[in-house]
Amino acid sequence: MIRARILLPLLSLLLATISLPAHAVDVVATLPWIGDIATRLAPDADVTVLARGTEDPHYLSPTPALMSKVSKADLYAEVGLSLELWSERLLDGAGNPAIRPGGAGYVRVSEGVPRLEVPTELTRAKGDLHPDGNPHIWTDPLNAIIAADNLAAGLGRVDPANAAAYTERAKAFRQEVYERLFGADLVGFMGGTSLEKLARSGRLMEFLDAKGLRSRLGGWLGRARPGKKIVFYHQSWPYFIDRFGVELVGTIEDRPGVSPSAAHKQELAQAMKARGCKLIGITSYYNDRIARALAADTGATVVVVPGDVGGVPEATDYFTFIDVLVDRLLQ
Repeated sequence: MIRARILLPLLSLLLATISLPAHAVDVVATLPWIGDIATRLAPDADVTVLARGTEDPHYLSPTPALMSKVSKADLYAEVGLSLELWSERLLDGAGNPAIRPGGAGYVRVSEGVPRLEVPTELTRAKGDLHPDGNPHIWTDPLNAIIAADNLAAGLGRVDPANAAAYTERAKAFRQEVYERLFGADLVGFMGGTSLEKLARSGRLMEFLDAKGLRSRLGGWLGRARPGKKIVFYHQSWPYFIDRFGVELVGTIEDRPGVSPSAAHKQELAQAMKARGCKLIGITSYYNDRIARALAADTGATVVVVPGDVGGVPEATDYFTFIDVLVDRLLQ
């Protein structure tokens, strides 16, 4: 009895010092790929994804139901870079200061990503411009690593008791991306960090050729055919083009968000014929009428690809999303 009287207060004191969340962490992700990574890092969290992979992420209606859900969130994660044009209105309506920019529960997953297509001047005459650069960062798997690190940091802020676990899962995600991108054999031989540095500098293939290591390259890059000539419908793909060595022949939209003129379509058809381009890639949520007319004129094939996880049935998570892109565009 005496021992129990001593141990029980000590046990109560110990439990009081352990910071346990009162509930499962409530995460709101704007896009499916962000939600998928958040679930990998926090498998016990309640993760809500606002947009579907079958719809254009630039446009979503901030309904009262969505505002109510966001108002209860512990963490709000978005791409930023002017992609989610509806995000500010949604956060205003939610009235949750903790998840607004600057709050502990806000994560801009693009933070730290090297940005492409940053405009030198801003004018609506050039179409839908993103002043901070092209926001479609997730088509490069190396950028998903940065996003995962940002998510892990945000989760750690709102749930510090499990911060170490989030960090370890982000490290495991990084390793899986390395192995899926470069192949497990090459990663084991050289290390993922070294390969990432070479890839980001644009010297990976040159280095592998010089060292006689090209045959050990596996993963997505090993499966991809470099220099593939492609026309895309919309300017969503610079990060994919950069990572996988695609030769972009042109885009059907001569300006982002603006229907192409007859002159532009004629010029694009001529360029495709001159350069032997036989592939047109179009995201599943765009109307393919113009793409198919261009294909009929040039003898090209139209390939429908997902813009995000869930954009086509096969893209069930982030890794199968990249699988589909590589298989449909680069084989």
